[in-house]
Amino acid sequence: MSLLPWQGDVWASLVRRQNGKGLPHALLVSGAGGIGKHQLCLHIAKWLLCTRNGDDACGQCHSCQLWDAGSHPDFIICQPDEGSRQIRIDNVRRVNELIFQTPQISNCQVVIMRPVDVMNTNAANALLKTLEEPPEESFLLLETERFGSVLPTIRSRCQRISLTPPASDDSIAWLGQQGVSRDRALEALQRNYQAPLRALEWLNSGVADTQQTWTSELQQWSRGDLPLNRVAERWAKLEFADVIAWFYALSSDLLKTSSGVSREYCVFADAVTELGSRFGIDRMRLLRFQEKLQQILGQLLSGASHHNKTLTIEVLLLEWRELLVAEPHGVHA
Repeated sequence: MSLLPWQGDVWASLVRRQNGKGLPHALLVSGAGGIGKHQLCLHIAKWLLCTRNGDDACGQCHSCQLWDAGSHPDFIICQPDEGSRQIRIDNVRRVNELIFQTPQISNCQVVIMRPVDVMNTNAANALLKTLEEPPEESFLLLETERFGSVLPTIRSRCQRISLTPPASDDSIAWLGQQGVSRDRALEALQRNYQAPLRALEWLNSGVADTQQTWTSELQQWSRGDLPLNRVAERWAKLEFADVIAWFYALSSDLLKTSSGVSREYCVFADAVTELGSRFGIDRMRLLRFQEKLQQILGQLLSGASHHNKTLTIEVLLLEWRELLVAEPHGVHA
């Protein structure tokens, strides 16, 4: 996995530390989704496993060849099993089984855990024991988009690498290399919080069209042109976390515009402008609505959600209708 163009400074710092006193056994790589955390961790892992001990993986030794083949015995990725949103204790046990053995090929073992903030209690306790007394020849690379949701006891036993979105020009140049026009790149970056990898996925996966459909249906529901059950049934068939995250982003934009923030700082500027032209906003209700969406999204991302999707969406849509005030252009505190 090659480094992304905007990761050069971070990489140089890691190399200096490794060539000095050496990297710590546990690194916590944090930052927004879609800016390259996993790509960086994969690059670090291959480099640490390389047997030639250079400033980057050589790509030629037996370790690098096994890595490229996807069959390196001294490396695993620990993440939720298919169909689950949580890292469970069995996942961590597999990590411990690897790192408490002698390395087979390389001078160390490397584990990537992602996202580390979705461990259940038993898994977290098992990981803590490993972090307290890690084997000398092991490295744990932990990834998270939600640093504040990582247990303080885990955070305190890791050194943090905090990644930020790249400069706009760097993102546009990289997207251009992927065949994306400048205008399309600007739109995709705006819709994806300046995260270039997420922007590219948004362009290639059809999510752009899907979000446009959700927005259109919400506008119709807001005007009373589409029945509640039809919207709820359609949305309930989709990935629930994606729907809630989209709803949260759109409501955030509505809060911004109702507070006088320029539309250039909005992700869904056209939609909220159209809504604002038809309705006033009860901002207190909007704030409570946002808090509810944030709570639901946190539960979904942590794997601790047991919502009835259709019912939850119906309740949210009814609350959404209530925060839209009949008088156009009116803003209510």
